[in-house]
Amino acid sequence: MATLTIRVLSKSHTDLLKSVKNYEDKSEWQTTEKRFVAFFDILGFKELVLRNTHSEIFKSLLGISNLRKEINPQITEKDFSNDKYKPIELITFSDSIIIFSKNDSIETFKVFIESLNWIFARIIEIEIPVKGAFAHGEVSVDIEKQIFFGQALIDSFQLQEDVDYFGAVAHNSIDRYIYENEIKDVEEQLFEIITPLKSGKINHLNLKYFPFIVYDNYENMYEYYNKFKFSASSKPRKYLQNTISFYNEYLKFIKK
Repeated sequence: MATLTIRVLSKSHTDLLKSVKNYEDKSEWQTTEKRFVAFFDILGFKELVLRNTHSEIFKSLLGISNLRKEINPQITEKDFSNDKYKPIELITFSDSIIIFSKNDSIETFKVFIESLNWIFARIIEIEIPVKGAFAHGEVSVDIEKQIFFGQALIDSFQLQEDVDYFGAVAHNSIDRYIYENEIKDVEEQLFEIITPLKSGKINHLNLKYFPFIVYDNYENMYEYYNKFKFSASSKPRKYLQNTISFYNEYLKFIKK
């Protein structure tokens, strides 16, 4: 007997798929473009490998890699196709996740940031500690030949190295892009606050991924973070503590 599988998507997932489906830019991907780049890094990867079986690690990495399928409306509409002009591309390598946008139009920027929030939230939901950063600039992307380079890629990598909590921070090139393009409606996706970096606590724009997990049930976020206590000690536990402290400040921020 055949089994009927009913797929239930979260509201944030449905909203993202709608944004991707309604993406109006039908230009094809160019190898070299000004675009947005995000670099996410899985924290404590060596310890994860030591404490888990090979098959468990592979399953987790496969889940992250499959996120590229999850952001394609084709998962609910089989006839949908946007391979030539999709707004973003996601690649994974070992403990790194890199997300590129097709170009740097304002429409692309909004879909890119929404995608980052959803992807980051999904990684946290499956209890994988992660941090990251994102930047803007000229970058070359050739998926087929596996060629990726450009200053924005370097900027996002270097900034994520400095991030000291479970979150993703905007490089100053993102601040410049928002200012030069007079983008006003970023509050649902980004917020500016004193941010824990290894170089100090510094004011930065951050991804606002929390509502993508708990919506307006803010206290529920602590349940997700507390689960990391069972797999984090020493330095990884510091990231966790910084994250909880940061989230406390975030709640104060939104109440204002």
